Amino acid sequence: MAGGKGERFWPRSRTNTPKQLRKVYSNKTLLRETIDRALTLTSLDRIFIGTNAVLKKAILEQEKSFPEKNFIIEPEGKNTAPIIALASLHFQKLFNDPVQVVLSADAFIEPAKEFTKTVKIAIGEASNNLVLLGIKPNRPEIGYGYIATGKAQGSALEVKEFVEKPDIKTAGKYIKKPNFYWNPGIFVWKTSMILDEFRKYCPEIIGPLERGFPFKNLGGLGEAFRLIPSLPVDIAIMEKSKSIAMVPASFQWDDVGSWLSLERILPSSKEGNQHQGKETVYYNSKGIVSSVRKDLVAFLGVENLVVVEEEDVLFVSSKDGLNDIKSMLAQMKKNRSLQKYLE
Repeated sequence: MAGGKGERFWPRSRTNTPKQLRKVYSNKTLLRETIDRALTLTSLDRIFIGTNAVLKKAILEQEKSFPEKNFIIEPEGKNTAPIIALASLHFQKLFNDPVQVVLSADAFIEPAKEFTKTVKIAIGEASNNLVLLGIKPNRPEIGYGYIATGKAQGSALEVKEFVEKPDIKTAGKYIKKPNFYWNPGIFVWKTSMILDEFRKYCPEIIGPLERGFPFKNLGGLGEAFRLIPSLPVDIAIMEKSKSIAMVPASFQWDDVGSWLSLERILPSSKEGNQHQGKETVYYNSKGIVSSVRKDLVAFLGVENLVVVEEEDVLFVSSKDGLNDIKSMLAQMKKNRSLQKYLE
């Protein structure tokens, strides 16, 4: 799934080149990292990208060897459930009943071999279950949903409950419980099973899609999409299904949701500074996250800042201020002279 806007990674992430098409924590784009991960499980002809028509063009400019026919195009973004349902109809038509591994194109996952090992275990558990992976929390995190697990079922665990994003006090309690995991949104299931669960639990999504499938053009698909609600697959299916299992992951994971993700991914100095670029000087400065192109960036007497340099934009924020980045971008969008810095 590679259709997101990535607004919290502005100015690196723009409308026409969102964060999944940019290099964020390595010398590869986030999408390329995800494709390489998928290639440890299957061949390129069995990898499909769900996105919109504009980003398809941008992706093909970057990934020239990617099969042009291997795109699932959504006419508008309506969260994850509609694109998963549409993709499942395509896979049923193309391959009958394959096992799907559903990934987001904007995650940090290391090491790759542990990812491959965990997903192969999940594939083994997918004959009778919708399987999701779970990440053992290492900090109280209010930005993620949690999974409460029960007894073991083969190599998987029973899922007792999905818990929405908690407040900080509740998150602190969750990390002390051995049966609580983060939900990273990585799913493994048979195509026939996820389609049956859509028919059972979310006919308002699968109904309009099945009635028109295969769509002759984007116009017909657009009409169907206008009829269906915007829902994450967690709420549409996973929280309702009676056939869910979770496989604990043995890899490090981060959703790469904002610039603060780099605190957890990049190497840190003893003062808690992370930098992408060339030379840095820190004098009485700590808690700085920076991604700067200049030969040298010097910080004097400042704390808890995020500094990002792009060719046309210099972005400086307090770490707390990052919570308001979407509001700032919405305000910029109203100013015609600033819109070019968002595109």
